[in-house]
Amino acid sequence: MAKRIVLAGGGTAGHIEPALAVADAVRRIDPTIEIEFIGTATGLESLLVPQRGYRLRSIPKVVMPRRIAISALNFPFAIIRSVSISRKILKGASALIGFGGYVSASAYLGAKLAGVPIAIHEANAKPGWANRLGRHIAKLVAVNFEEVRNNWEGSVLTGMPIRSALSELAKLSNPERIKFRDLHAKSLGLDPSRPIVALFGGSQGSLHMNEAIETYLGNRADSGQIKVQIIHALGINNPLPQPQEDYLPMAYFHDMAALYGVADLLITRSGAVTCSELMTVGRFAILVPLPHGNGEQVNNAQALVDQGRAIMVKNDEFTGRWLQENLAKVVSTASIDLIPADLHLDAANRIAALVLENLLGNRAESRR
Repeated sequence: MAKRIVLAGGGTAGHIEPALAVADAVRRIDPTIEIEFIGTATGLESLLVPQRGYRLRSIPKVVMPRRIAISALNFPFAIIRSVSISRKILKGASALIGFGGYVSASAYLGAKLAGVPIAIHEANAKPGWANRLGRHIAKLVAVNFEEVRNNWEGSVLTGMPIRSALSELAKLSNPERIKFRDLHAKSLGLDPSRPIVALFGGSQGSLHMNEAIETYLGNRADSGQIKVQIIHALGINNPLPQPQEDYLPMAYFHDMAALYGVADLLITRSGAVTCSELMTVGRFAILVPLPHGNGEQVNNAQALVDQGRAIMVKNDEFTGRWLQENLAKVVSTASIDLIPADLHLDAANRIAALVLENLLGNRAESRR
């Protein structure tokens, strides 16, 4: 009987992209293994997973209540239904690999009931509730941050599975990186001799960050300041403004390697994937943590600040006025010669090999 691995991760690109990277790595190591995903029919995974050639099995979306409300009374019934469907999907599977988020919690419990061994990957410096639950029933726990490894006994520091194109960018020599930047700047109609700033608010965009840029553009003063060029991803569901001099709006950055290669400074949220990518390619950033969730983005950002790789600005302080007063100064002082971190370069392959060896017993395959 063919072996089958199910991966659970949905909602945001921060959960989906690492899962896809590990799925690709498993496929490279052992193409005979059947690979499926558990997700929701409405999340970003419903687009990204099929695009990469993997089957997506849908379960109901169940969100942990963060406050007392009448709607919270439905949570126990919703989670029971979601776990029951997950258990049926996972029956007979060889392993489950979970990446956190609301999808993973149901999958972990379903796998436990189905007798399926579990591996989890925790991307954030401050773990969410799903993986705090999952680690107690998992056979393998992989983490992205040293402080989490220190707090979670028995976990393995693997780093973050990232896109192979970014790994290749990180390996370029300085002359190759300069050539890469010049070519992509010209392809976008930008001047390679002047600073380029890239701004994006995560996979869905950020209305707050979009408004800050709009205000900055309407009031920017060029006298006495470095004239920066800005490329800006507003989010696929947000209206696009007209391009201006030194300002290029887009719905979404599809080629992240080109983005990281062309930008001298990034302005972005501090999701775990983004922070790991910044470290890998050696780019300086202004990080604006998302003010929601359990505060994990603040912890993620602080890790880069402590390494001299970023500055952190609170969401309510990131305004058009702040950009007017600080952007040129940050651009002029940001280091574009940061040493790329190699922790994440082979993370996907390592996690795949650990899963095959520890959960499936495939020692020979895991060493290929």
